[in-house]
Amino acid sequence: MPLQLPNLDDRTYDDLVAEAFSQIPTYAPNWTDRNPSDPGITLIELFAYLTEMLLYRQNQITPELMGTFLKLINGPEWETTQVTQYGIDWVKQPDILQQAVQQAVQRLRSPYRVVTNQDFEALAIAAAPDAIARAHCLPRRNLELANPATRAVDQPGHVSVIVVPRHTPYQPNSDLNQTVWQTLESRRLLTTQVHVVNPYYLDVGVRLTLVLQRDAQEDETRQRAEQALQAFFDPLTGGSQKTGWPFGRSVYISEIYALLDQVLGVDYVTPTNGQDELIVADTQRLVYSSTTPRQLIAVTLFPEELINAPNIDLHTITVQSPIQPLFPQG
Repeated sequence: MPLQLPNLDDRTYDDLVAEAFSQIPTYAPNWTDRNPSDPGITLIELFAYLTEMLLYRQNQITPELMGTFLKLINGPEWETTQVTQYGIDWVKQPDILQQAVQQAVQRLRSPYRVVTNQDFEALAIAAAPDAIARAHCLPRRNLELANPATRAVDQPGHVSVIVVPRHTPYQPNSDLNQTVWQTLESRRLLTTQVHVVNPYYLDVGVRLTLVLQRDAQEDETRQRAEQALQAFFDPLTGGSQKTGWPFGRSVYISEIYALLDQVLGVDYVTPTNGQDELIVADTQRLVYSSTTPRQLIAVTLFPEELINAPNIDLHTITVQSPIQPLFPQG
């Protein structure tokens, strides 16, 4: 909704005279003789008359003045283009002037400079909207470094943008990253160094036992459980908000239990032989409770990481049916 411009030409002669009279006690308290023959009253009425005659100008901006504002907004090159296309008197052509005003307003409202995290993310997606689904900005970080410990070091002046493509595999190619980098590079602040990188994925394995309901099929239930886990960790549609697993968000064991417990055919979920429910290569990422015996609470991720959902290791999920076969094999 556009802003409503105030009406500045809303005072009559009587309003102006009355307002001037109301200021006399403040600025001239000894002025008590206010009859029409007093010279001061004559001056007040004269100024009110002249003001009422000229006040209409407050609501008007001449084409020349509007053209001057447009030149200040758009720069000298834009002025040269206008003169070349429409002639030296382009400001006197109402249609062309109105079109120039609309274009200037649209240009001012569209983001150009990248300053905040939201600026970097929005313009990164705008650089290739058909190819990029998500972008995540981490300030003061250089994610082009290979060592995770070095990537975590505070880097003033550096900004890293992680790009997630729309289609699997969720790794953009170098051409796409270069396109995004060129877009951001031309809009960055002078002292900012921009890095455009692929997402970093953490490989996770799930180790749980699914105890089935009596009428559940083992193969079908396992397949539904695997699909539920992959959908939950999906970079584009996963997470509680269905907008993609958040960057750097830890994986909590309680969420895995709640998710698998809702799978059709599952009666309840239990640990496998008392072992940790999640498996990662770096055991320092595992967070345990302070109670005895220790229980696994979560797996931590770095701020630039997502879960490798398509390749999540589900081979350690055990499916256990309450119905024992009548003639066991072997």
